[in-house]
Amino acid sequence: MGITKEVLKPYADLVRARIEKNVGNPTWTTCDDRWQAVVAHARGIIGDADRGVAGSRNERIAANAIVKLGADIEPRVVVETVLAMYMLWDLEPRRFRSDGAFRRQLVRRVMRLSEVNVGEWYDHQTGRMKRAYRDFTPGSSDIIAGWLVETLGSVGFHLAKLHRADIEKSRQQKAEFHKALTDLA
Repeated sequence: MGITKEVLKPYADLVRARIEKNVGNPTWTTCDDRWQAVVAHARGIIGDADRGVAGSRNERIAANAIVKLGADIEPRVVVETVLAMYMLWDLEPRRFRSDGAFRRQLVRRVMRLSEVNVGEWYDHQTGRMKRAYRDFTPGSSDIIAGWLVETLGSVGFHLAKLHRADIEKSRQQKAEFHKALTDLA
């Protein structure tokens, strides 16, 4: 089963809270700039392909998807989603069988922020339009995941580490309070 918006929401809220707590920190604008650099790199790949430069088909598919996503979605939304996925991975590692499974879900969740890979068709039986998100080929998905991990992965791991430290600090405070209560005569 994939990671839905509902599953990711509490972790996105944690990321937003951390951003609000450190609003003046340049990390957030740097993350936005790094995402924009990925979009610019993807535009360069598309430009090379348009000029006839030989390249990987999977890389062109990935670049087209990133450029469409970059045009539709604000950088901060992409950054928050990627960081939330890292928080989820750190706090609930059993949701992912492997690193590869995490990377596939990371790409699916980020790409579903926009209408990049939505297919629609008319269902004659129900008389309604149906929608489905098409997944990328494994090669294209690996390329997109590589770009996301390279640009935002370290920040995601660091946020998860900070959150674990906050949880541990809260546990220690509760334990100290409980000990103080038991020491009362």
